[in-house]
Amino acid sequence: MLRGLPPASMTPVFLRLGLAIGRMCCFRAFVRFSGIVLLVLFACAPAQANPLVFCSQKVSLTPEQQDKLLLFSGKVKELLAKSGHRAAIISRSGIDLDKFGIRYSHSGFTLRDSKSTPWSVRQLYYGCEESRPSIYDQGLAGFLMDHENAINQYVSIVFVPDSMETDLEQAALNDKVTLKLLGAEYSANAYPFSIAFQNCNQWVLEVMAYAWGKLGDQENSRQAAQSWLKARHYQPTSIDVKYAYMVWGTYFLPLVHSSDHPSENVQRKIYQVSMPASVEHFVQTQAPKASRVELCLNGDKMVVHHGWDLMKDRCQAGPGDEVMSLL
Repeated sequence: MLRGLPPASMTPVFLRLGLAIGRMCCFRAFVRFSGIVLLVLFACAPAQANPLVFCSQKVSLTPEQQDKLLLFSGKVKELLAKSGHRAAIISRSGIDLDKFGIRYSHSGFTLRDSKSTPWSVRQLYYGCEESRPSIYDQGLAGFLMDHENAINQYVSIVFVPDSMETDLEQAALNDKVTLKLLGAEYSANAYPFSIAFQNCNQWVLEVMAYAWGKLGDQENSRQAAQSWLKARHYQPTSIDVKYAYMVWGTYFLPLVHSSDHPSENVQRKIYQVSMPASVEHFVQTQAPKASRVELCLNGDKMVVHHGWDLMKDRCQAGPGDEVMSLL
């Protein structure tokens, strides 16, 4: 199902097993397991459906924070409009997880000719009410506001060469294609080479595979997309959960699973998951002429960084970075 706007209960998600290993996709929920707070990477689910889970409410931002994020989103949209491109892969940050080596949590496609508003972000979300994943188009301002850390907000945008962009744009705007590549079952920590589950970043990758692999009509489009990714040596992000009880939790918590992961990885307490970092790295390997720009918001200023390396922590400008006022 395609949605113009997400339900009120839809919010960003996080993966934090025990100490919080990383925020990864589209919604958040808080789970208590064996007395440990597990802030789990997954879409919110109805509280009444499971006593371990409750849907989180909207992110609470002050009027001042909202104003700054609106100005920031305007600057991001201005950059997109001046880029000469029609489509891009966009990722946003969530809470500060730099200590875990994770800055970006959620990816989608920002599309100039979106059926919603220009440069809206088409992405996967898991709806509490429907209890299933869907595709929706969200305005850029809403995309940036839909997070917890309004202090240092990071955005990463990747542009690909024209021929690849045309294929990607056509696939991302095609409702039939995007729905065909939408998995029936959501899992926050979905294994990238299994069709049993899917998370939001994995959906982005499979749309890319469909577009660039020119896969066309397939009996199993998701399987074909994953085969194409594997043949081109796509490397997902490896997350070491360290503690056995965190692995045990995947057998009891909804929307987090181990059954799709290789048994040897589960035994080693390693989960391979599609994250924005692995999405961007794959694009870089497939399109050497692709480019990346990173922007961050810090107070009344915005820092713009060009290149595939991450900008400095705490939204600090480095050599060659541009510092701009939001006003």
